[in-house]
Amino acid sequence: MADVLDIAKRRGFFWPSFEIYQGCSGFYTYGPLGALMKLRIENLIREYYMIQEGCVLIEAPILTTEDPWVASGHIESFTDMTIECQKCGEAYRADQLIEEKIGKDVEGLGLGEIQKIIKDKKITCPKCSGVLGNVYDYNLMFKTYIGPGKNKISGYLRPETAQTTYMPFKRLYELGRRKLPLGIIQFGKSFRNEISPRKGLVRLREFSQAEVQFFIHPKQRDNHPRFSEVKNLKVPVLTKQDQKKTQKPRMMKIGELVKKKFASEFITYFLARSWQIYMQMGIDPKKLRLRQHKDEERCFYSKDTWDVEFLSDNYGRIELVGIADRTDYDLKRHMGLSRQDMKVDWNGEKIIPRVIEVAYGIDRPLFCVMESCLREDRDRVYFAFPPRVSPYQVAVFPLVRKNGLPKLARSIFEMLRRCGFLVLYDETGSIGRLYYRQDEAGTPYCITIDYDSKKKEDVTIRNRDNQKQIRVKIKKLPGVLRGLFEGEKFETLGRVIKQTAGKQKSRK
Repeated sequence: MADVLDIAKRRGFFWPSFEIYQGCSGFYTYGPLGALMKLRIENLIREYYMIQEGCVLIEAPILTTEDPWVASGHIESFTDMTIECQKCGEAYRADQLIEEKIGKDVEGLGLGEIQKIIKDKKITCPKCSGVLGNVYDYNLMFKTYIGPGKNKISGYLRPETAQTTYMPFKRLYELGRRKLPLGIIQFGKSFRNEISPRKGLVRLREFSQAEVQFFIHPKQRDNHPRFSEVKNLKVPVLTKQDQKKTQKPRMMKIGELVKKKFASEFITYFLARSWQIYMQMGIDPKKLRLRQHKDEERCFYSKDTWDVEFLSDNYGRIELVGIADRTDYDLKRHMGLSRQDMKVDWNGEKIIPRVIEVAYGIDRPLFCVMESCLREDRDRVYFAFPPRVSPYQVAVFPLVRKNGLPKLARSIFEMLRRCGFLVLYDETGSIGRLYYRQDEAGTPYCITIDYDSKKKEDVTIRNRDNQKQIRVKIKKLPGVLRGLFEGEKFETLGRVIKQTAGKQKSRK
């Protein structure tokens, strides 16, 4: 963990916000590498759902009026159980405090039961050992006001993007040529006024989401047209029945989840697709599992909810995506409060569509990719990011800063940029130091321009993972790089040469 955070700050992935003012928990700033990597993770999700699943993209306001959250139930129910120290005033999530102190899972227990456990186990304030007060429900939404003076109205920073997709459903249905299923994807910021956010990017007050809402016919939840493509994928699964006895998942085929009636075809299909997306990101499959929500933890609007979880060495269980059957709850609630009809005419039948939600976080997968891809050998620490999500695909260096090598290197850098590659140029340091810097940034390939490059019109490409090198003609460089990114073997694309840059300098 120390290596991840050290490189994250030093190389510009992310760091706590407002540092010069001692910061504020739950807020992080993405630097040049982190912002680019985050964008590439978003693009991977965006491209899959828009190209493969035919979803359409929308973007709605972050700041909303109050009515949508009354209809959705957030005003009433979007709460965490909170307790404060009577001595120092520090606030804590009561359930997390119990889990940390005595290791007991209290999911689904009420305020009185939580209060009794804290009293019986004599749990005190972790900060000052003071006496804790009464447990109470705390609403996690950020409230504000829209407009000045007497005409101002209550508003909220949205805690999720889903409701801003449901409100324009009828318009989207018409734009989608009145077809079901209808998939709508939305990317953007959401906000939750967490009680005591910790765990870096895992628990934030301002975070990024990619939420997909599939509007389907009420009778279609057990009939996904492409389910056969994923039914044989074998994954570790923890059903709600299993969790009564164990926390150890069992290996199952996706098709078995439907056959044994653990989940519907729509939910299991998108669990499988999410699993495949995380494989492309480079997340360690040995640390992933599918977990079904227990009845007592499942949200009131959901008929069934599953998560793809990452079991972090540092932070424990991390939810990466939640997939829920939200039934017709949201559309009915908005129809009731707004008095706008959400029914659609489907082959002469008036129906309110059912909603299958696929809700991705963006910040959490980024951290899980970093934890999964961190490598260490005798001479270096580096990130083995797949080219699909690495901040930069290629870095270009001149061997020395003289004799025309920087000029040639610059021309190659510009050529690769014009070809659409994400390229970095650097000439500030020895070649060994330049390589090490890019290894820490996770750049898959480095191109070095040396004296032979001027004579023979070729360059050296260095592989980050095994540090082997090949010589490639400059004119063939774009094609060779595309081949590498499409999975061709490094050694077959050029003449393999020995490492000539010298040993990498060890970390201090």
